[in-house]
Amino acid sequence: MPKPYARIADRIAARIATGALPPGTRLPPQRMFAYDQGIAVSTASRVYEELRRRGLVAGEVGRGTFVTNRFSPLDPALLEPAGTGIDLDILFRLGTTAREQIAASTARFLKSGLPQAATAPPSVRGTRAAAEAAARLTSGSGQRVAPENVLFAGSGKEAIAACLSALAPRGGRVAVEALTYPFVIATARLLGIDLVPLPLDGEGILPDALEDQVQSGLAGVYLQPTLQSPLVLTMSPQRRSAIADVLIRHDLPAIEDRVYGFLRPTSPLASHAPDHVIQVDSLSKRLMPGLAVGLIIAPPRYHDALSRSLRAGGWLAPSLAVALAHHWIEEGLVDRVARAKREDAARMYRIARKALTGLDFTGAPDALHGWIALPSGWRGDSFAAACADIGIAVAPGHVFAVAPGTAPSGVRIAFSAPELETWDYALQTLAGIARRGPA
Repeated sequence: MPKPYARIADRIAARIATGALPPGTRLPPQRMFAYDQGIAVSTASRVYEELRRRGLVAGEVGRGTFVTNRFSPLDPALLEPAGTGIDLDILFRLGTTAREQIAASTARFLKSGLPQAATAPPSVRGTRAAAEAAARLTSGSGQRVAPENVLFAGSGKEAIAACLSALAPRGGRVAVEALTYPFVIATARLLGIDLVPLPLDGEGILPDALEDQVQSGLAGVYLQPTLQSPLVLTMSPQRRSAIADVLIRHDLPAIEDRVYGFLRPTSPLASHAPDHVIQVDSLSKRLMPGLAVGLIIAPPRYHDALSRSLRAGGWLAPSLAVALAHHWIEEGLVDRVARAKREDAARMYRIARKALTGLDFTGAPDALHGWIALPSGWRGDSFAAACADIGIAVAPGHVFAVAPGTAPSGVRIAFSAPELETWDYALQTLAGIARRGPA
């Protein structure tokens, strides 16, 4: 029989589903809700937490708890892309020239006939030649990657899932940025891993905060040291060194998400603590998500656990995908497309700065996303709903928040409009909505 808090949550969920509580509705404070329902405040708290868990409500600091803009029991990171309007939620942009180059390179690969390795069962390590190519691609900026330390996953997301599964048992604790990649939040829930949010400053997580949490027991830490999403933060070498010192002293493993590293080449955290950092990379952002080969660059001490995790989770990269990725790397295609994306990012950033003049916008000329802190009166979720009403998708702050009710009032915008004219139009429209206010 369902517990009392679950039955109450079911009743509220039904009202949301029927439209009796439309998106943007503010729920009463928990004490008032408890009084109205004739229940204990602790029970009211469990009702609200259950609604958050189902993805039906979201909270923002100092503003309260609101019904979200779409009825779904799924984590936002697990929803299918909308596929309509102007999508500034998902980070994906590929120009016509890049598409033509990819098509031509792929045609040459197929014309030469499928290599035997492309038809073999998937392997954690791929072929030696593919591992060497991946090692060359990810080396540089103070780091030389050894081919024997490269493992292949089906995508960057699958690489992250495999790393979390390998490091933390069910019920284990992993520290993360207080605002982090939504897929990490969703995957941790599915794997039964507890995420511990760490406060952020202008560079990223604070070393002292990580140190404090280590004392209470951690299985690892996940972080994005370069062009962190959603806030576009990048750690200085000094900060990376301080974080590495904590890892080494406590023998704590870290998962370094470096999928944006190709946009801003900097020495990775792994160069400061090579025996304690597992790096995750992929071809999705560098090239395209249509063939999303993930890369794990790990010290030997973690190879067995990662290999078991990749196989058990079914997160292996198809051999054909690895062979095609190898071909693209060898032809220089990956580097050419990545260079074009960096040039694109600079152009789109200039347009964004101009269109968003007067708003609190954070971005960088070498980033593919930006953050808008919304004017007073706006909530991230209601702003995203207002944008969705006119066919523009953005990501509200609450989808990045690890702890319910801690999201700042802001939205992330992905630099992913198909043409620069569309990008300019979308940003001018967003700016107009922000300046007018919720009314």
